[in-house]
Amino acid sequence: MEAFKNKNITNSHIMQAIVETIAFFDLFDFPLTDFEVRQYIDVKCELNDVQTVLNNKELHDFIEEKNGFYFLAGRREIIKTRQERRGYAQRKIKKAARVSKLFKLIPWIKMIAVGNIIGTDNLKDESDIDLFIITEPERIWLARFFCAGLAQLLGLRPKKNNTRDKICLSFFVSEEAMNLEKLMLDGGKPSPSPRALERGRDVYFIYWLAGLKPVYNKAGIYEKFMEANGWIKEYLPNWQGPFCHSRGLQHSRKRVGNPGVNRKNLFVPLTPGFPVKLGMTVIKQLEQKAKKLQLELLPADLKKIMNKDTRVVINDKILKLHSNDRREEYRRKWVSKIQGII
Repeated sequence: MEAFKNKNITNSHIMQAIVETIAFFDLFDFPLTDFEVRQYIDVKCELNDVQTVLNNKELHDFIEEKNGFYFLAGRREIIKTRQERRGYAQRKIKKAARVSKLFKLIPWIKMIAVGNIIGTDNLKDESDIDLFIITEPERIWLARFFCAGLAQLLGLRPKKNNTRDKICLSFFVSEEAMNLEKLMLDGGKPSPSPRALERGRDVYFIYWLAGLKPVYNKAGIYEKFMEANGWIKEYLPNWQGPFCHSRGLQHSRKRVGNPGVNRKNLFVPLTPGFPVKLGMTVIKQLEQKAKKLQLELLPADLKKIMNKDTRVVINDKILKLHSNDRREEYRRKWVSKIQGII
């Protein structure tokens, strides 16, 4: 296949993008439909363009099809894997939705989403449930403190030999830091090359972002979050986002005539006449205490690589605690697989 040398899209460009995309999802045993292929390739085109190329005999040396799924030649068994994992993922998403009903009582949480879904409902049976959480500004440490405390009390935290359906709380961002481009392996630095592969893109991070499934979305924060990360369209120009929100998605709406409980006041002394400014001062102090405590309890392996790269990022706006960050490994395997195919 010829390389992508200019912006004039041809079938050969689409063909190359299709092979690259199916090769990536093959790393996760996930075959794609023609609609998903179009969603995930980095060449802007129409669905009928993708279908035309998929029916091209030249592609059949690399890609096979069965029951509407496309996969690398000789990998037919991953169709069954995909079907099995759909049930596992739905179970985990339902549990995440139940947990979110508890976590949303923490007044500073704006969004909760299930992460590490590479593809549609593609989660392993034995895996934990990775939550991505957006908080109000200057409340990220308090939000994680209460989430971790509640999860610990309820026995929901993953342990060394017990991770199945446990809740992983390793990625929080403040509402003022929703643009995650700088967390990519290359720091989101631009490149003159139009081809994502030639730019050495952080392929896993891009599909991780596209695969986020919100289960709690306060005041449309998910939509604002995706708007802040509009750069993803540079890599996935045909991507339309989730077709619909998760069945368990929780929306926060204020009802006229029924203000209910002001959850922000749940963490401020409710003494009559208690000064609001003093209450906010107390919250700020608690935020600093929560930060100090969590930094003291931070595992040694995280402290060792803290803020040295994008694996473990710790500040007052972002808490990304992925010591076992495999993005570089996936990128190497992906490039190697493509080279082996071509």
